[in-house]
Amino acid sequence: MNEFQPRNQRFNQPQGWPPQPSGARGGFDAETAALASVEERMAFVRKVYALFFAATLFAIAGVGVGFVFPPVMLAVVAHPWLSFLVLIGGVMGAQAVRLVPGINLLALFGFTTLTGIIISPAIAIYTRLNPASILQAGVLTVGIFGGLTAYVFVSKKDFSFMRGMVTTGLIVVVLAGVLNLFIVGSSAVAFAISCAALLLFSGFVLYDTSNIIRRYPTNEYVAGALSLYLDAFNIFLALLRILNAGRR
Repeated sequence: MNEFQPRNQRFNQPQGWPPQPSGARGGFDAETAALASVEERMAFVRKVYALFFAATLFAIAGVGVGFVFPPVMLAVVAHPWLSFLVLIGGVMGAQAVRLVPGINLLALFGFTTLTGIIISPAIAIYTRLNPASILQAGVLTVGIFGGLTAYVFVSKKDFSFMRGMVTTGLIVVVLAGVLNLFIVGSSAVAFAISCAALLLFSGFVLYDTSNIIRRYPTNEYVAGALSLYLDAFNIFLALLRILNAGRR
């Protein structure tokens, strides 16, 4: 969900990709993926998606930690705002050290494990109320994420134009969620917000994937994996809420 602004330098554009703006370096002078050689670009993309897959496994392990250690799960339930702030701090921390070898991987996997721990109470509730919805949400997430990712790679379209739309949409969804939580308290509004979040983060998949194969420097693989993980994570949560709408 981050677009890295390159410095103003000119490079020859590799064939097979849409023209890029002049100046396409960033992240400690690393060349952007679209301007790198085919081998470098493919190695970068493989690394991003390998880390994304590994991060997802660490998140699943985090859910397991919550189930194995109930006091941890109860602490999350008892302190929701603290959990939220820790989550935001985790994102910022992982971004801050994304270029520090070794530490960046620890930060990425530590953060994704933390997200699993924080959603473990919700998973426990849905396991009791509607266990099939967890598998359904997982399968749908894979289908939506995989389909949108494949579309970006096959079409080679540049979705950077969506930046304003997804940013505005994120602000609207967050504010609507806060208002509904503290003022409105409507299940119908909550359902509508979940549907909006599903569409929003589906848009983020297009936007982030496009940026990864065009604008991310080739040493920003941790940042790319983190962006994709957050997209898939929020799609999964939105689907869970939609599939369990009306259940108590």
